[in-house]
Amino acid sequence: MNATAFALVFLSACLHVAWNTLVKTSADKASFAWTTSLVSVAVLVPVFAFSRALAPGPLPPEAVGWAALSGLFEAGYVVLLFGAYGRADLSLVYPLSRGMAPLVTVAAGGALLGDRISAWGAVAVVLIAAGVAIVSFSGPRRAEERPRVGTGVLLAAGAGCLIASYQIVDRRAMRAPALVSAVEYLCLMHAFLAAYVSVWAGLAGIARARLLSEWKANRRSALLVGTFTPLAYLLIVLALRDANVTYVAAARNVGVLLSMGVGALLLRETVGAARLLGVTLTLCGLVGLVLVR
Repeated sequence: MNATAFALVFLSACLHVAWNTLVKTSADKASFAWTTSLVSVAVLVPVFAFSRALAPGPLPPEAVGWAALSGLFEAGYVVLLFGAYGRADLSLVYPLSRGMAPLVTVAAGGALLGDRISAWGAVAVVLIAAGVAIVSFSGPRRAEERPRVGTGVLLAAGAGCLIASYQIVDRRAMRAPALVSAVEYLCLMHAFLAAYVSVWAGLAGIARARLLSEWKANRRSALLVGTFTPLAYLLIVLALRDANVTYVAAARNVGVLLSMGVGALLLRETVGAARLLGVTLTLCGLVGLVLVR
């Protein structure tokens, strides 16, 4: 994995951990999910309009199709991730959701994209996966907390599978000839994401007053998350143009280290020996991943 791609992934991880922290501290996760998805679209509309003005013409149907599929997977990821944060710690949910992605892409990336990894690359991914597994299953010791946190773990694992799914779709879209730019693709994907989340909110029977509650009570955080989310993933889309999808998915686990520090220092979460061991293994894997060519 080249240094440029890793730098893009690292910057993305910083933004990603920041908005995940704000999600964790929000009061109503469903309202926050819907609100921030709409804020992202509002932020991206002028960007999309400007890009279209510079390069007018019809949008390729293939690009729209890939964006629609990616948006579906990402909407599912948002719903599951926000649900997981309602039940478990940031330093538990974040590592598991991130750590599932490279495991899925190792299995599917080669078959679907031809993105093979070297033997040393595989060792690095295994180290990251092992570290993330240790972190993720260092859950609560009190029996009364285990069912709730267990549900959070399952939701986080599902979110991780969807991360891999949309990254594979986006890698495929970025490799297709004569499609839209990365910026326009991101705008289309977020428009579909917001539409899908709105449909989910309607099907779930969430009242309008509840959907608006986070905008009224937590507007600043909603604006920050709505801005950071597309910006963080734009950096990933740019990295996916040239980097192997498995390496990108694995390198994004640098956020595990950041989330551990945020969880311990800002959210006062318990970080024991097991989580520290997991972070160490993850760090070793990340170092190895950067050195892989």
